[in-house]
Amino acid sequence: MEPDFWDPNPNKICEKIFPLTFLFKPLSLNKTRKFYEFILVDSKSVSIKHNFDKSDNQLITHSTLQILKVLTFKDFETNPNQIKKISQPFDLIGYNY
Repeated sequence: MEPDFWDPNPNKICEKIFPLTFLFKPLSLNKTRKFYEFILVDSKSVSIKHNFDKSDNQLITHSTLQILKVLTFKDFETNPNQIKKISQPFDLIGYNY
């Protein structure tokens, strides 16, 4: 990280990098946080434990993530631009109003 952006407080780093009006819009709406977590856990790269609010079991208050391995180019065994199969089906089909 460039020294001009570094700060011990990660929120201040974000304030320096992103404008106050910055709202990230994902390129693909079906690639949610759960989607990326699934890839990391499925590849045995991380272990994730979510801690939920006692009054609202849908609200994650904080999470613990343990890095188990970092994939290198050699770990892909094929062209890294080719799709790797995941071990289980993952389909985020749902709806909202």
